[in-house]
Amino acid sequence: MFNTQHILYMVISGSLTAVLLWLFSKYAKDDQTKNKILKFFAIITVMIHYSNLWVDYFSNGGSATVENNQILPVYPCNVVMWMLLAASLLRNKKRLLFQLLGEFCFYGGTVCSMLGIALNVNFGNTPTLADYDVLKGLLSHSTMLVGCLYMLTGRFIKIRVFNAISVAAGLGTFVLCGICVNFLYECFGMEAPDGMWLISNPYIGVSPMILGIVGVIVLFCVLALWELRLPVEKRWYHKLRRRNKK
Repeated sequence: MFNTQHILYMVISGSLTAVLLWLFSKYAKDDQTKNKILKFFAIITVMIHYSNLWVDYFSNGGSATVENNQILPVYPCNVVMWMLLAASLLRNKKRLLFQLLGEFCFYGGTVCSMLGIALNVNFGNTPTLADYDVLKGLLSHSTMLVGCLYMLTGRFIKIRVFNAISVAAGLGTFVLCGICVNFLYECFGMEAPDGMWLISNPYIGVSPMILGIVGVIVLFCVLALWELRLPVEKRWYHKLRRRNKK
């Protein structure tokens, strides 16, 4: 990991991401165009994720091996990928469901995508971009990163304290998916893959659940401080007080 190929990929991918987001913010002004951009990156992420099946099928004489994360949401990025797709396909981008999905994709999806590029486990095991399985894994994280960041730069979501609720809900979905995946494996007498890294994670020697709780608390505090720059009537506690009076 972090050989010349990997470093070049990160530099090129990061540069392209920044340029694309700048171009989109400059020239994509109407909602229809923005929606098309979001759908494109959501769909292309899914296609790249499964593309190795087609490559293997035609290069191996009609046979291909399906990975566990192609039939089950084993890892966080798998869940984010489907959340991004679901959000992009929703017609009404103002409703609560889109806001929950969009806000979590921005925060959780951005972190997952960046980790998937910088600390890619597959690249660590096979450190070469000549292996298509490795290359497609990096590419899918790059396209997903653009889609997740576009939630904010495309003005689909707003920075606010209530983003912390969306992040908490998204992390709760991670836990639910991890429990279900592990349970399904055990039901069929298979060794559970530690779905969503609920037991441990390959990056930090701390329980992911503890990291998630701490992350939500920190995010809430940061956003609460950020909202102090807004007029009182637009701050989170004033909105809650107004709702309670109703």
